[in-house]
Order: sequence, then C-alpha cells, then structure tokens
Amino acid sequence: MNRLERLYAVNETIRRASPRPVSAAELASKFDVSRRTIERDLDALRYAGAPLFAERGRVGGHRTLEDPDNVVFSLSASEVAALVLALSAAGPDLPFGEVGRAAVDRLLDVLPAPVRVGVDDLRSKVRTTSDNEEPIDLRVRRVLEQGVQQSRVVNLGYVDADGVTTKRAVDPVGFLQRESAWYLIGWCHLRQGGRMFRFPRITSARLTKQPAAHRDFDEVLGWVPFETAAP
Repeated sequence: MNRLERLYAVNETIRRASPRPVSAAELASKFDVSRRTIERDLDALRYAGAPLFAERGRVGGHRTLEDPDNVVFSLSASEVAALVLALSAAGPDLPFGEVGRAAVDRLLDVLPAPVRVGVDDLRSKVRTTSDNEEPIDLRVRRVLEQGVQQSRVVNLGYVDADGVTTKRAVDPVGFLQRESAWYLIGWCHLRQGGRMFRFPRITSARLTKQPAAHRDFDEVLGWVPFETAAP
C-alpha cells in the first residue's frame, strides 16, 4: 500500500468508526506502520481539509465531522488531475471552460482529503504555457456558447485574414480546436456555406431570437482538409 492509498484508508477508517474515536496506536497497528508515520498522515489529511480532530484522554483518539453514512463518489487522484490539466492545457478560450473550471473547483472541494493530497502533488509536477495570441472577449465567448446550446442564430463581427471586417449571421453548429486555437464552426448566411471563425478574430457577437437551422456538425465541417474527432 503506497502513501496515498494509506491516507485514503486512514480517513475511511476514522469516518466509518464515527462517532467512536480511533487512536493513533490502533491505526498504526492496522496499517503496520509506526505511530509517528500515522501522526504525519493525520497532519497531511488535516492540511488537505479533512475535518479531523483529536480527543484527549484515556479513551481518546481521532474523530471526523463527516457523516459516516454519507457515500461519496470518488475519482482517483490521477483521474481528477487529468481533468484539471486538460482544462488548463486547453487554454483560456476553451468553450464552456468557465463552467468547467467552476465544476472542477466544486469537485476538489468534496474530494476525500487523501485524493486531494494526491491531486495537489500531481499538479505541482506539471507546467503549461499560454500562447501570445489575444484571447477572445469573455462576453463574446458566452454568446457563442449560448448560440450553440440554444441553436439560435448569432450575428458576428469578424475580421478575416486580410484584415477585412464583415458582419455575418451564422447558424452556430459547434466548436473546433486546431493548432492550439479555437474556432466557431457555423453555417454562414453571407457565404452560404460552412465556415470556421477563429475566436480572436470575432470582434462582436449578438444572440438573436431566430432559431438556427439544424445542421449536422460533420457535414458542415466536411470541407476542411484535415481529420477531426469528437472529444
């Protein structure tokens, strides 16, 4: 049993024994380690946010404020770390990234303390970098997200590769990431065809009340000269 597995097991042992306190000596015997090791484990759990407290006295020990009958669905430290790192690596323009980061924060808040320790340890061993390209305005990205979710036409202000600005009504179909950049995939009413709108080139976006035509993502995207895949 490695340390992360032992931390989780120690926390679960105390939680399941509640309201009876569990002594450090009892835990040391159960996991075949020294009492000093158990004390270090308990300190790590408390530092990670586990609601553990010690009761002094002859029949004292360690208890938790967690509900012993509360069953918490738990992912492994590497699984949670993968979610955190994926959000970070996708960059600031990630569609639905704002709600994704909020969801991860909520997940981290309810993780068992040993798993949180493992997640923090893995996060400390990874670094990401950001591109120099100016990210899309947050308000614009939210409109694009709403357009895709609600299937409503979006009016865009867009600057093409030649620096020409146009106004376009677009049926928003979905999003595409390519070469570290995010694009809105949509059916352009002006060009009467599928188009990719690079996020930083979208200068404005307004959600209309007009329903967008139902269009298959792969058919709209079918003209691009490279392979795509759903996440």
